[in-house]
Amino acid sequence: MNPRKYHAGLAVAARAAGAGLHSDSPVTALTPQGGRWHLTTPTGRITARRVILATNGYSSEDLPDWLAGRYLPAQSSVIVTRPLTDGERAAQGWTSDRMAYDSRVLLHYFRMLPEGRFLFGMRGGLRATRRERASLSRRIRQHFHRLFPAWRDVEITHEWDGLVCLMRSLTPFVGAVPEAPGLFAAMGFHGNGVAMGTHAGASVAAMVRGEPPADCPTFLSQPPGRFPLGRFRRSLLRPAYVAAEALDL
Repeated sequence: MNPRKYHAGLAVAARAAGAGLHSDSPVTALTPQGGRWHLTTPTGRITARRVILATNGYSSEDLPDWLAGRYLPAQSSVIVTRPLTDGERAAQGWTSDRMAYDSRVLLHYFRMLPEGRFLFGMRGGLRATRRERASLSRRIRQHFHRLFPAWRDVEITHEWDGLVCLMRSLTPFVGAVPEAPGLFAAMGFHGNGVAMGTHAGASVAAMVRGEPPADCPTFLSQPPGRFPLGRFRRSLLRPAYVAAEALDL
């Protein structure tokens, strides 16, 4: 599926259900007062009885303070080739349109798209800085060429990256934020956000309405623990990635 089209479809459905959608409206303060939550944005203030934190790997350390150290953003990257010819597919011996991934710790994932382009993705980036993104861009091509040498000279036409969200328990969190009545969170999808984010959204929506969520195991509502090193926790990724690269060879 195309996540962008899916996102657009969700927006259409939300508007049809009466929701108001406001882009470019970052919440800069979130405070409880008088049994309600007060959300401050650059252009206005909103009050709500219930609030859902749904920012996943793009969350904050202090909005609310409870989030500090409880999630770890990690970079994932994707490249896509131009449409491959039948001869090029045969040269590499690729005959499947199924999604595939390998058994690496820093896994590769790949598939032939319906129009004949080949998608290849991998983990391994540390930060979404220009320097780190350039490094990951070079590295993903090296890995692609090593796994699919027959396509070394095939043009890469699309490339993107983004942050996936890791939790210390390696499981998502979908539930009420402790000691914060009316505040809920759905996050920690570990790179499976299209599927798990959809499921978690339905579950947390039921919780907000005071209904039992369907097909939501109780372990998902266990509050996540904090990573070591607090706001410096992303420094843990570098030695972990070095070890993973050594084990993955």
